[in-house]
Amino acid sequence: MLKYKIILFFVLPITFVAAITSGEEIENWFHWNRGLQALNRGSFNEAKSEFEYYFRNPEGHRHMFGVAHFGKGLLFEKLKQEDSALAEYELAIQNDVHPTVMIKDKAYMNIGAIHLRNKDYQGAITAYLKAVESNQQNGLAHYYLGLSYLRAGEIEKAEPEAEKAQKLGVAFTALKEGLDRVKNSNNKTNTKDKAQ
Repeated sequence: MLKYKIILFFVLPITFVAAITSGEEIENWFHWNRGLQALNRGSFNEAKSEFEYYFRNPEGHRHMFGVAHFGKGLLFEKLKQEDSALAEYELAIQNDVHPTVMIKDKAYMNIGAIHLRNKDYQGAITAYLKAVESNQQNGLAHYYLGLSYLRAGEIEKAEPEAEKAQKLGVAFTALKEGLDRVKNSNNKTNTKDKAQ
């Protein structure tokens, strides 16, 4: 009998793309996918139940706990319950034991996004630094780390992150535009000072 293994790759904030490889057993992503579908429909109780399936049936699903906590974090974010979302993302990080899908950097990204939205730039910087530490190739983590540095006024730290993000294929321009505005503003100030 031919068996398959579903390997998932994450794209922020809640979309997984599945690739099927032959030769291994099918992993149980059914409830994760149903939870995401329910979340997108606004069926929050159904989404919560689907994500919690893994906790109710821990035999053979322990490796899904981090993913399930991440799903619950997404749910609480949709419900605008940021403290609960942050707690779930922390649990996702602690339970990040899936053999093929790392969730830690995604959880740090979402923690950073909450802090950034709330203008807690130091909190955002801390979270994005951990996301970069977890996955150096995460261009979005570099981008948002740079944006957090920019908003915190740490321009000298923002510039290298913008360059890394661009090298990793992030095409967003807000960070570069923000850095250019700061540089132009500084150049105008320096020119005025020299004229006086």
